[in-house]
Amino acid sequence: MQNVSVLPLHGGRAPRWLFPRMVKLAGLIAGEVIESYGESELIARLADPHWFQALSCAIGYDWHSSGTTTVTMGALKEALNFNYGIFIAGGKGKQGLLTPEQIESGADYLSIGAQAEKLKHYSKMLAKIDSALIYDDIGIYHHTIAFSRRLDWAVVQQAMHAKSGNAIRFQACSGNVDMSDITNETNGAVISRSIGMTMDMTFADNSQVKDASLKAIEESVPEILRAAGKPYVLPQRHEILPTDLTKNGRKLLSDLDGMHMNSYAELLSQKGMGRKTIRSLALISSLIYDKRIAERDPVMYSYNLGGKDGIPYRINLRDYDSVVNEMKGIISGSSIEQTDKRRVLASLSKLVSKSYYGV
Repeated sequence: MQNVSVLPLHGGRAPRWLFPRMVKLAGLIAGEVIESYGESELIARLADPHWFQALSCAIGYDWHSSGTTTVTMGALKEALNFNYGIFIAGGKGKQGLLTPEQIESGADYLSIGAQAEKLKHYSKMLAKIDSALIYDDIGIYHHTIAFSRRLDWAVVQQAMHAKSGNAIRFQACSGNVDMSDITNETNGAVISRSIGMTMDMTFADNSQVKDASLKAIEESVPEILRAAGKPYVLPQRHEILPTDLTKNGRKLLSDLDGMHMNSYAELLSQKGMGRKTIRSLALISSLIYDKRIAERDPVMYSYNLGGKDGIPYRINLRDYDSVVNEMKGIISGSSIEQTDKRRVLASLSKLVSKSYYGV
């Protein structure tokens, strides 16, 4: 089953002053997920549209634009490749065309070179499913596959829907598809009503139709093709409204703003840590250790460090660097014993969860 998200199509690139910082913070967050739960968990989270969006927001990109996909995967690729037991191949434009070669490089690095052809097959099939089996006037311009030594994999790709001006993100992982027939019900949701009728050839009910000529189907029977589930749809407007967050999310942000800094500082055993840094570390800890919050309130993580376009507020580079340095210090054990790093961040996450859920 594949997840589909609809995002406003925005041009431009991540600013030079921001992207290197996104690489550092994304790498720290992803690395801690790997250390705490293993490579398979991070692979699964990359295929979760809400957690993925929360990560994009937490590292400071636009809270809802199409760039959250391309830039976040680019940052993760730079941070993880040749550093962890996960490798990311592909990307936007020309990088996407280099996916097969990069899969081979990653497979060799992970000592699974014999499995490279299998990974290339999965990558190619998912790209074909979303570009050929789903007929809705879309064109894929970004394709990435993340994989591990255990052959867990996640494909994150994005297409442009010319008529609506939206970007469509497709996410799938090996744990959620029928490996005997990768085209069988790959999509758990398809594009919203604002996009129009989608011809989804991946549903099991359409297996007989799928065996017929795709051209004939496209011309004659689109009405019989049904969509199931709901996509994750982000609004066209640029501002964030209170209704974009749940009641619990608004409460948590309020609690973090009014928190007793001393108690958090004592927990982290840090001296001189600013309120904004502690607040950000609290949000990041929940992204790592309590993904339920991220899945319910991805937009809330825009309030971690802000966004590049000033929504909900402009990024302060001093605050951003402080968060990266403190996070790195906690994880590396430079300020806290290495054996205690999970306890410290997990304890902070528990405080956030208690505030969020009221338990």
